[in-house]
Amino acid sequence: MFDLHRARPLRTLGLLASTVALSLLTACGGGDDGTAAPPTTPPAAATVQVTGLAATGAAIANATITATNVRGERATATTNAAGNFTVNIADGAPYLLSVADATGRLWYSYAQAAGVANINPMTTLALLQANANRPLADLASAWSTRQLTATQVLDAAKVVNANLAPVLLGRGIDPSAANPFTLNFTANGTGFDAVLDAMRVSISCSATSCTQTINSPSGTALVSWNANIATSSIALSWSAGGSSGTINVSLGSCKAAAAGTYSLVVQTTVSGVGSVPIPEVCVDGLPGKPATQSEFCGSGTVTQQLPPGVQVLSCTYDGSVGTISARITSPIVVDYSVKYTFVLR
Repeated sequence: MFDLHRARPLRTLGLLASTVALSLLTACGGGDDGTAAPPTTPPAAATVQVTGLAATGAAIANATITATNVRGERATATTNAAGNFTVNIADGAPYLLSVADATGRLWYSYAQAAGVANINPMTTLALLQANANRPLADLASAWSTRQLTATQVLDAAKVVNANLAPVLLGRGIDPSAANPFTLNFTANGTGFDAVLDAMRVSISCSATSCTQTINSPSGTALVSWNANIATSSIALSWSAGGSSGTINVSLGSCKAAAAGTYSLVVQTTVSGVGSVPIPEVCVDGLPGKPATQSEFCGSGTVTQQLPPGVQVLSCTYDGSVGTISARITSPIVVDYSVKYTFVLR
């Protein structure tokens, strides 16, 4: 979950926007003349990259990765000999990924934003859990109309880690922190890859439901699956690669020092100020971003950013871009909007 307490400078952004708005109105000698900002034409979707490692223990080499964005648009890429891949796809999170291994078994993964999304049996089990054990092939074909949320997938990954906790711990992996979707590893038989080597996952599906079997390489049962296992001790996040721990606020271009962190670009539009430029604000080095509209627009995010005398009129968020429309009620009445764009570095 996106945590503003870990990104405290964000709380100043609403106050900054209000201050900028009032300063511009004073400079222009204006009050609220009821003139709305002119509509803008949204730009065409940019191409983004989703990268990761496809492995079942052994690397899934020279295989076709298929990625699907929120609009159902697909792109493909081929894994290299080590199982690594990079897919270039039209921007539109979340993304569903799939790959067939050399035996024809399909494995699935999920990217809540451009960035890292490994594909392996544990990511597949998590998606199966998040999809209420319904066939993942059906989910892939209907992705434009029935996506899973980042919160659903992360909660399901916690269930997978809880079920496989003894296996993870036995290979030196902390189940409370290792997100199989974003964990940095190599298909070399050590660490997390040793966990994948220790299991043989089989998924059997009817037309409407699936069951999973998790055995050891010798064929004995490794896990008796418990979909309702306790996960309170597991705290996974979508952050990949870690954060530098430094958050910088500046005007102008974003610089994001650490790979795997987010930059937040803040753009403000005030009604009635015409072409007067309003400085763009950048916050660099954020460890994550909100996963859902309710998380972005909830009291823990929006209201903590806004000073007294500001009323939120509307709030939207599509997974990467959020827009807050607000009204300053004192000392004068003026409407403004702030666009928050999260960019993974």
